[in-house]
Amino acid sequence: MSGISPFRVMASLVRRLTWSSQNRPRIVATEEHVIKKGYLKKKGHVRRNWLSRWFVLTNNGLHYYKDESYATANPTKPQGTVMLFGCTVKEDLFQRHENVFTIWTADAKDYHMQAESKVSMVEWVKVVEEVSKIKGVERRKNATVEEDNLAVPRTRAQSTDGTLG
Repeated sequence: MSGISPFRVMASLVRRLTWSSQNRPRIVATEEHVIKKGYLKKKGHVRRNWLSRWFVLTNNGLHYYKDESYATANPTKPQGTVMLFGCTVKEDLFQRHENVFTIWTADAKDYHMQAESKVSMVEWVKVVEEVSKIKGVERRKNATVEEDNLAVPRTRAQSTDGTLG
């Protein structure tokens, strides 16, 4: 295993186990759920070349398709989805190309995207950050409710609504 860190191998295994095709959620990106959409160039993970893809940003994630017509015909079958909970998004000044930003996901995967202009790149970064924050707040609220339910032990005489009875 020359040149591959154990962390990267482990992250890849976790990703495969948690996002296999059997348990990947089918997300319908209907027009009322779309926050932003448009073409971006995405750097491939295998060949490392830049390909133009149609991106659709929803509250569930950033979905990408081969092109706009495929996305319209098959909204539930994206080529891929970038899960935005816990992600970091920043302009990438280290790429050889201009107008590039990178999304680092919570499962240690990085996505490099290139917009057509600086203005477009800034818009994409802003809305992805906003969705990431919303997803983080939703997850924290759900965790707090679950923690609150676990923190208060109930006796046998106490009902689920907190009253005795």
